[in-house]
Amino acid sequence: MNGFGYDWLKNPSGDPTLAASYMKKAGFKSGKYSGPQITAVADNSTNQKAAAERVLDALQKLGFKVNFRPTTRDTMYSKFCGVPKTEPEVCPSVGWLKDFADPQSMLDPTFNGKNIVQSNNSNWPQLNDPAINNAMTKAEVLTDPGARAKAWAAIDKQVTGTAAAIPWYWDKPPLVKSSDVKAVVNKSNAAWDLSFTALTK
Repeated sequence: MNGFGYDWLKNPSGDPTLAASYMKKAGFKSGKYSGPQITAVADNSTNQKAAAERVLDALQKLGFKVNFRPTTRDTMYSKFCGVPKTEPEVCPSVGWLKDFADPQSMLDPTFNGKNIVQSNNSNWPQLNDPAINNAMTKAEVLTDPGARAKAWAAIDKQVTGTAAAIPWYWDKPPLVKSSDVKAVVNKSNAAWDLSFTALTK
């Protein structure tokens, strides 16, 4: 419940004072960003755009001047967020779902430096930390479930410590069903799971 003990994750609602202290440590004496404009490219669908606008608001409160560019999801990935040479500073709408119940399927594609590719890139922060890469190389061949879980938990802590990605709450999409449907929500993507949904009569 306490996570890894990083102070910037202690308050889910955010901590403006703590944020200002980190901005000062980054060289911005006022506690607010005063550098050049940054770009954020987001999915322009209703829920995703609204969620990205929350991120935009938070960035602006920290002093960032943001060129906010909502676009279609395919363009967001194929032209911007999945292409390192054209990737903007912020991609608030990207997401990754695990392929199977193992931490490697969440951490390796998104934070291993060897997975930075020129197109269809899923390592969006372009994190290429030798210590983390090496830890993943060792962890990916472990077969004992306990040792594997422990190794990947340590990697999760390493990645979190870099602040390569910023966790935030999911948007809340409406889910509508008929009264004669016994519906089951897929927790990975917050949509109806048709494999387990059935008629009640």
